[in-house]
Amino acid sequence: MPRVNKDSKATKRTSAKRTAIAGQASPARRHQLTAQELQQLAPIPETLRPGLDVLFVGINPGVVSGVKQLHFGNPQNFFWPGLFQSGLIPEAIQPEDGHRLAAEWNMSIVNLVQRTTPSTSDLSRQEMRDAVPELCRKISANPPRVICFVGKGIYEIFVGSSKITLGLQDSVYDLDAPLNASLGPPLCQHDSIDQSSAAYLFVMPSTSGRTAAYQNPVKLQYFQQLKYVRDCATSASTIDDEHLNTLGPQTRSKYFQT
Repeated sequence: MPRVNKDSKATKRTSAKRTAIAGQASPARRHQLTAQELQQLAPIPETLRPGLDVLFVGINPGVVSGVKQLHFGNPQNFFWPGLFQSGLIPEAIQPEDGHRLAAEWNMSIVNLVQRTTPSTSDLSRQEMRDAVPELCRKISANPPRVICFVGKGIYEIFVGSSKITLGLQDSVYDLDAPLNASLGPPLCQHDSIDQSSAAYLFVMPSTSGRTAAYQNPVKLQYFQQLKYVRDCATSASTIDDEHLNTLGPQTRSKYFQT
């Protein structure tokens, strides 16, 4: 009877285990790129047109998104599940089907900064501030009904203040105002403008899997609030503050009285 080499069998088991672990590695680890390779990645394509129901604003592409050329391309990101679970879109889709967001459901996505980085911490505040005028140009040239910032930090850069809250904002974006980079985004109060000339501003937590401060059930509540705001905007209905409060976390905004 042939002799079994136990050491050889153990080596094979170890090798198979390592292969399985490698196959389960996170998408970010599978896409480790050099600085030069990151610089060579093209911006993710954006679909813009006037009259979008919701324009989502992300901060910039992560490595997985940049490599795949997909918005919110990391499978650990809650963005696409949040859209479906809240009813903003009628079926669950993967990032690879993200083009359907504009084609079928009249929503789209842009990034504040086009450059792909391993982490948002790789962006300087100056780089982000410098990108605000171009974002305003895109918004004013393609007026949406609702602008949703996917991450509080993005909106802080956008308005130049850290004293903001999540949810529906007190200000709206004046779609008819002339742009002046030195004055910042053309914002005004809800009651000082005809809503047909303005876009609602909504801020939700980052949908990244790294955002531990807000778990997915809480993030979902913000998506549900956004759906209500979207529905009111598209039907020219007045937002019911009390109903909005029942859909999710309350903040210090006048729309979420504490």
